[in-house]
Parts: sequence; C-alpha cells; structure tokens
Amino acid sequence: MRTSILIIIHLINIFILPLLLTGIIRKVKALMQNRMGAPILQPFYDTAKLLRKAETISKSASWVFIWTPAIGLAVAVVAAVLVPWTGALLPPTWSPATNFILVLYLLSLGRFFTMLAAIDTGSAFGGLGASREATISMLVEPTLVIGIGALSLGAGSTNLQAIYASQIDPFVAILVGAALVLAALAELSRMPVDDPTTHLELTMVHEAMILEYSGRSLAIIEYASALRTCIFLGLAVQTLMNVWPACQALSMPAHYPISLAGIAALGTAVAIAEGVLVKLKWRSVPNFLSFAAAMSLLAALIAAAQA
Repeated sequence: MRTSILIIIHLINIFILPLLLTGIIRKVKALMQNRMGAPILQPFYDTAKLLRKAETISKSASWVFIWTPAIGLAVAVVAAVLVPWTGALLPPTWSPATNFILVLYLLSLGRFFTMLAAIDTGSAFGGLGASREATISMLVEPTLVIGIGALSLGAGSTNLQAIYASQIDPFVAILVGAALVLAALAELSRMPVDDPTTHLELTMVHEAMILEYSGRSLAIIEYASALRTCIFLGLAVQTLMNVWPACQALSMPAHYPISLAGIAALGTAVAIAEGVLVKLKWRSVPNFLSFAAAMSLLAALIAAAQA
C-alpha cells in the first residue's frame, strides 16, 4: 500500500507539477509587468496544442536531431524519479540508484544530446547556442558536484535519500542551497544568465538550440525543460529546509506539502528576479557563477572540518 502511494505521488510530481510551476512563474512575471497574463494552466493547453501539430524536419537532419527530444525527456523523467526533490521517498528497492553523481551526469547526458542536435542541422544559431551551453555547463558542474558533495560528507554517503535524511549543518545548508539556486539559474538558462522569453537569436542560449524544433518534438523539449526546473529548484528547497532543525522530524505527509510550497515560493522568487534583473553580458557570466562555486567550496571546507 505504501509503495503504491509513493508511485502515485511520483506520477503527480512528474506529470502535473512541472507545467504548473511554469504557469506560476509566467503568471507572476506578467503581474510584475502590470499585465493580466495567461492563466496558470496555460502551459497544459500549449503542450496539448503542440502535441496535435505535425513537425517540420530538415532533410539534412540525422537520427540525433530526431531522437534528442525523447532522450532528453527519458533522462529528465529518470532523474525526477531518483531525486527526492519533493521529499517523497522512493520504494526501498530503488534507493541504491540515487547516487548524486549518477543523477548529475544523467542530466548532463540529456544536455549533451541537445547540443549535438543543435549543430546537427548546420544552423549558425544552433552552433552558437551549443557553444554557450557547453561553457555554462563547464562552469556549473563543479558547483553542483562540490556543493552536494559537501552535504554527502556529513551524511557519509553519496545517496541523495541518505543525504537529506541526515542532519545537515544549517550554515552548510544555507551556502549549498544558495549555490544551487545560482547554479540552477544558469543551468536552466534563466535571468540574469539568459532571458527565456527573448527572440533575439544573438543573445539566446537554450532557445537558440531548439529553433529548428516544432510540433510534438517542441512539446517534449519544453516539458522536459519544465521537469528539470522542478528538479533543480526542488533540490535547492530540500537543502534550504535543513536550516530548520525540526525538518528531519517531519513525517512525509507533512514534509511533502511544505516542499511543494517551498518550490512554488522559489519559483515565484525566480519570476520576481526576472522582472527586475537585466541580462548579464556574456563576459560577466563566469563572474556570476564564480559566486556559486565559492559558496560550494566554502561549504565543502566547513563540512570537511566537521567530519
């Protein structure tokens, strides 16, 4: 019975929360701009519309371009199941697969295929976006590995469930949580690293890589991106919740809604930040990400001293 409930919760997490969070972010951004904006459920309608449309595929596209959306979605779904980003536990038989290094490189695999697909059709903008995405990934991955590695030192395990089930030093939790938020903004191509709503190809990163997609493939890509947003923001929320000492004593029926509220609050904060921040110059992006790397490194030094 307990396993069935957990599976139902994970299905809700995968199929409902990503598009709902996207709708919340868009609605808050519209209100920040003194507009009514689309309804919160608009991403569901947009996805359904795109799934009914046919695709336009270049004659020069190879299997990489055609299969990349499915690969990206499969990787995102597996990561969403393995990562306890809402506090919902996995069935016991699945827990050995929740190694944080495995999860991070699963997500990197999806990003790798997206970059390959961007240059597969020979589009100049696709190559530009892929080049920038590779640079951002190179700067973000050390932050993620060092930051979550700092949490694993206290838990004595690289298993994500064991990490978030153990007691985490509040100062380490604050540093790693803040680093994850900054890294997520870059990883998800959001302000101030990139503007997800822009249509100026010379400034785009993620959007430049998917310009050639349409119809069902575009729907899958947008949904996978929303799912990755939930995973990264959820990880940051689970980390920041450990600043509250009583967090570990919460039962899952209490932990789950608090986690959902935290993800919605962090998504709202991201939307507000996008309403007031301006996009950084490309040369300033490494300086921005250096703050996240420094916080992760400081957290790792503190965790190593306490171990």
